[in-house]
Amino acid sequence: MAETSILLPHAVLTAGDSDAPLYDTAIRIEDDRIAEIGPAAGILAVHPGAEIVDLADCVVMPGMANAHQHGRGLGSTQRGDDDIFLELITAARTERRTRPPSQGAPAPSGSAAMAGLVCAEMLRNGVTCTIQANLYYGGADYEAELRSMLQAYDGSGIRAAVCVGAQDQGFIVYPQIDEADFVAGLPDDLRQALSKVTPSAYAGDAAGTIALMDRLLVDYHDHPRIRLLYGPGGPQWLSDGAFTALADAARGQGVGFHLHCLETRAQQAALRRTYPEGVLAHLDGLGVLGPQTSLAHCVFLTPDDIELAQERGVTLVRNPGSNLRLHNGAAPLAEFLARGARVAMGTDNQALADDEDLLKELRLAQALARSVEWDRPPAPDARQLFAMATVNGVHAAGFGDEAGVLEAGRKADLIAISLGPVRGTYLDPDVSLMDAVIGRAEGRDVRMTMVDGRIVYRDGVLLSMDERELRGKAAVAADASRHEMTPDEQRNLETLRTHLAAHYRDMTSAQR
Repeated sequence: MAETSILLPHAVLTAGDSDAPLYDTAIRIEDDRIAEIGPAAGILAVHPGAEIVDLADCVVMPGMANAHQHGRGLGSTQRGDDDIFLELITAARTERRTRPPSQGAPAPSGSAAMAGLVCAEMLRNGVTCTIQANLYYGGADYEAELRSMLQAYDGSGIRAAVCVGAQDQGFIVYPQIDEADFVAGLPDDLRQALSKVTPSAYAGDAAGTIALMDRLLVDYHDHPRIRLLYGPGGPQWLSDGAFTALADAARGQGVGFHLHCLETRAQQAALRRTYPEGVLAHLDGLGVLGPQTSLAHCVFLTPDDIELAQERGVTLVRNPGSNLRLHNGAAPLAEFLARGARVAMGTDNQALADDEDLLKELRLAQALARSVEWDRPPAPDARQLFAMATVNGVHAAGFGDEAGVLEAGRKADLIAISLGPVRGTYLDPDVSLMDAVIGRAEGRDVRMTMVDGRIVYRDGVLLSMDERELRGKAAVAADASRHEMTPDEQRNLETLRTHLAAHYRDMTSAQR
C-alpha cells in the first residue's frame, strides 16, 4: 500500500462512544495508523493522490481479538483429539512425557508452521490480535520452540501476545498433595512408567522462566506487534512459590499474566481443597491479579471470584465451544457482565465448529447466557458482544491504548465484512447495523483484514504469507509428530485414564 490510503466502505462501526454506524465516511490511513475518520467527500478532496481501497457494500469495524488460543493451527478433530474430559486428554500428554523428547514432538520449525497456520485461519476470519496461551509440544529445547513461534506470529503480520509457560506441579494428578497416594494405587508397570515423568517443563523452575523472559524481552520489548506474558497453565499446575516469584518479576519487567482458571469440575474440586479461602483471593494474595491479568475459561468462578476480578481489573475470557466440547458446561457470562467484569472471547483452538470463527462463537456464548429463570441477569446484547470480540480482547493482550477501536491516532487494525450475507434476502430497516453484524455475520464474510496499516488478507487471499507453502509444512509437521503407541503404551494410557476418572469422580462427588 501507499503511505497514504483511503478506505471507502458502505458504513463504519467505530466501537467508540456510540454504536451508531457512520455512513458516507472515509478512513484515511497514514503508515500504520488511522489519520482521520470523516466525511468521504472532504477527505478525498484534500488527498487526491491517495490510494483508494474500495469497500463498497462492506462495513468496516475494529479487528477482532482471539484472547485465548494455543497456537494449534489444526482443529481438535483434525488432530485426532476426542472431545473427552480435559483430565483424560492431559493423561495422554503425561504418557508422552515418559518417552524421549524426540518422540511425538515436532521440531521448532513444525511448531512455527502450526503457529503460522492458526494465524492464517485467524486473519481469514477477521482476527487481528490474539493471545497464545501456554504451549509446549515437549521438544528438547523450549526456548527454540517458543522463539520459532514468535517468529511465525511476527511474519504473519498479526498482533499477538505470546505466553511464556510455567509448570512445577500437577504433572500426573491434582491436587499435588494427592499424587503420592494416587501413584501408589497404580499397577506396578504403570507406576514404573510414570517414574520417568520428570517434574520439569517449559524453561524449568521459576528462575529459569524469569531468565527466559528476560532474554526474550531483549528482542521483543519494543516490538510494535508482539507482547510477552507469563502463562502458567493454571493454579493447579504452579506452586505458590513459583507464582510469587513470577509476579514479583512481572512487575519489574512490565509484563502481565494469562492463565487458565477453574476450567473443569475436577479443577474446582481440587482447588477448593487447596485454597479454601477462594481461588482468586489466593491468587490475589500472591500478587497475580491486576489489569494486566487475564483468566481463560472461568466456568466455575464463584460470585466472590467475579467481584474480585472486577475490582482488580482482570479480564475474563469466555471460551464457549471448548467448554462444551470438553464436558465443562457454560461459564456464567451474564453474571460476569452484571457484576461489571471485563470479558473477552477466545476459541481455544477448540471452537464448536472446529474452526477459528470468533463471530459464531460469540453467538454461542450469547445463547448459552440466556437463562430459563425470569429473575436472572440478561444475556449480553450486541454492543457487549462487540466489545468482547474487539476492545476487551485487545486490552487483555496488552495493546489497549493502541488498537481495539477506530479513531484517529490509533493503530490501523480493522476489518471489512461484506453486508450481502448479513442482509440476506431481507433485513428489517429497524434492525441496527451492529445487531445485524453480531447476529448474522460469519468469518467467511470477511473481505479484508488490515493490521498496523497493512492489508494482510483481501478477498480470499492471504497477502502476508505463502499460504500454500505454510499449509504444506503444517501437514508435514503434524504427520511427523504422530506417535504410534505400542501395545504397552496404549494399555498404560487406558489404565491411567481409568484411575484418573475414578480419582476425579470421587473428588467431585464428595463436594456436591
